[in-house]
Amino acid sequence: TLWPASRGTMGLTVACARCHDHKYDPIPTADYYSLYGVFASSEEQLVRLEEIDEHQSFAAELQKRKQTLEEKLNAFRTESSQRARARIKDYLHAQTELEKYPAQGFDQIFSKEDLLPAFVRRWQYFLHQAKLNDDRIFVAWRMYQAIPEEEFAAKTVAVTNQINALSDDKINPLVLSIFSEPPKSFNDMADRYTGLFEEIDTKWQSTVKDVSESEKRPNALPDEHEEELRSVLYGSTAPCEVPDQPVVHTETFFDSGSLTQLWKLQGEVDRWIINAEQAVPFSVILVDQELPIAPRILRRGNPVNYGDDVSRQFLSLFSTEDSQPFQHGSGRRELADAIANAENPLTARVMINRVWMHHFGAGLVTTPSDFGLRAIAPSHPELLDWLATEFVENDWSLKKIHRLMLTSSTYRQASTPPVDEAKRQLAEQSDPENRLLWKMNQHRLSFEEFRDSLLEVTGDLDLKMGGKPSKIFAAPYPTRRTLYGLIDRQFLPSTLRVFDFANPDLHIPRRSETTVPQQSLFLMNHPLVLERVRALVEVVQRDRTDPQHTIIAMFRLAFQRDPSRGELAEALAFVEVAMTPDQPAIAPTVADWQYGYGAFDESHKKTSGFTRLPHFNGQAWQGGSNWPDAKLGWVQLTAEGGHPGNTREHACVRRWTAPRDLTLRLSSTLLNPSAAGDGIRAFIVSSNTGLLQQVKNHQQPTELNVETISVNQGETLDFIVDIDQKLNSDQFQWKITLEEIEGDTRWNSEDDFPHDTINQLTVWEQLAQALLCTNEFMFID
Repeated sequence: TLWPASRGTMGLTVACARCHDHKYDPIPTADYYSLYGVFASSEEQLVRLEEIDEHQSFAAELQKRKQTLEEKLNAFRTESSQRARARIKDYLHAQTELEKYPAQGFDQIFSKEDLLPAFVRRWQYFLHQAKLNDDRIFVAWRMYQAIPEEEFAAKTVAVTNQINALSDDKINPLVLSIFSEPPKSFNDMADRYTGLFEEIDTKWQSTVKDVSESEKRPNALPDEHEEELRSVLYGSTAPCEVPDQPVVHTETFFDSGSLTQLWKLQGEVDRWIINAEQAVPFSVILVDQELPIAPRILRRGNPVNYGDDVSRQFLSLFSTEDSQPFQHGSGRRELADAIANAENPLTARVMINRVWMHHFGAGLVTTPSDFGLRAIAPSHPELLDWLATEFVENDWSLKKIHRLMLTSSTYRQASTPPVDEAKRQLAEQSDPENRLLWKMNQHRLSFEEFRDSLLEVTGDLDLKMGGKPSKIFAAPYPTRRTLYGLIDRQFLPSTLRVFDFANPDLHIPRRSETTVPQQSLFLMNHPLVLERVRALVEVVQRDRTDPQHTIIAMFRLAFQRDPSRGELAEALAFVEVAMTPDQPAIAPTVADWQYGYGAFDESHKKTSGFTRLPHFNGQAWQGGSNWPDAKLGWVQLTAEGGHPGNTREHACVRRWTAPRDLTLRLSSTLLNPSAAGDGIRAFIVSSNTGLLQQVKNHQQPTELNVETISVNQGETLDFIVDIDQKLNSDQFQWKITLEEIEGDTRWNSEDDFPHDTINQLTVWEQLAQALLCTNEFMFID
């Protein structure tokens, strides 16, 4: 949260001050935690952005799921709070050994019987605030706590006398009553507090229980001293109470089992919104907590090593002596006002620099998120100041700043060097990096711009605003702008990484710009690019038959210009000469094989339930694009062998069908090579004569041969493999050869297996792909 607030808007690396004062910039650690307190005092809230017409069933089901979540959350809040009140003694004792309890405990599994670190830390925070406020309840706690452990027995009497001398405005009389005698130890003192709180809780439960249904439930005890103690047990500030906030903020206050149920219900709400047929506009916003957090410095950034208290306020670098801490709620509004203030010297300059970087490729300051003492000095300091002043004086209007930059003579320069040789040499020698902008910088398209350009070339780019994100790398490829591509931060598509996409988990001031072989391979082979190439050819050939006119139309769509005379001649020559390679001839024996699954019927010695496998991935037949398949499991057939399914009912079956009446010789070699598992079973079954061969195989090659077999036209031979007793390492190799005895036809399971043939681009598609892979298309020049 500090990245957008500090680096994003002011170019200050405030996050560096989390563990120590900033090494370079005048930002002390206290400033970091002052801003931290602002965001720690805020909570997330899911809100509807706008009302749209929708099916009543959607709204009704959404309300039902939200209500179920709310009811369960409230029930678990009550349950967990009650357990914390019941174990107040343990939580008070835990204050003497805080080092045993992690800051949050996210990496631990808790049962209902465990002390929760969140409650331990909530008590710690409560007692610290009680000390700052000099409250009347824990004044005795503080005075006894100040005694060194080894001196407790010697000093407890004197401290007890000091406590008994306090007036009622300094100590709650009920607390005073439990210290008429000195405690023997600090834990004895904590036990006395525990007994007092338990007594008050018993009285409160009795008061509530005695109220009839017609009477209004009381919200306080009648005695003010008792009510003061009760408020430690109940209420929004009570350390025994789970905060009334969404589960994302309160998950550490629940045992692991309850938390799993809550996140499941939260997921049901989220999925219903995400998977709605109609895009329903929701957003997660920040709102102020009911009670803001009073931040403390964490020494060396250690979340359990507390230091000084700090106020929620703006950076001391921009504050004056009379500056006040934030007064309203979390302070987010006051923080925003301080950032977007004309007196703030950084915000306007940082924003102008980012806009300039967007248009010119590099900012006036080349470290756009660092305007501190280690930043690179601006190339045009006066220009940066003038643009920042214009920005502020024009009501911080980005539209006006964009217009000002885009209409400038600097922006309208060509990216080619000056025609005059002397001027070109002078410019290149004095400013080789073009920091002074003596020409326009070439702009290489980002992946988003490149993909949108591919769609726009053929007029297919969908410019619709808003709506659900799309999976841009899943066929059928959507035509929406890449801006609406789905970004899963945990599973970022590798293609985006190849094209220097910004890491969505970090603050990235500007993208890297690399050139790697994988980018070229994407342009040459990815189905998305090939789809757009074919679409371009379809557009240009729609109403054209003349090659010259087709080439001119292709250049106009790709480059917004006509081809030069030389380009046109080369393209025409390429179209006339280039020929698509002939596809390899397919042997007629290939058609006699089928690939499926089924079972061996042991009672009838036949094949049962043969079904063809539905998916071919170019190298294997299997149940689906993913292997193992969700329905058919591990069943797979390849040229060399395969793998049986998860059960004997899903055996893999390689079926050969006789094209005519034949007399054959069958020879085959079977091997289950893995040492793991218990092996496989194999069967050769004729649809006419039944079982021909069967064997169990594990690690040793087995010959399965039939010297002579007569088959009729349409008769099938099934080569079946299933698991033995257990599914474990059941992959196998089975090379099968069928030879016609009185003829020269030969069938071979490996040679006849279908091989993935490359779907060659036509000559026109090759030309289109060449144009879309050029630097002229990839760069704005």
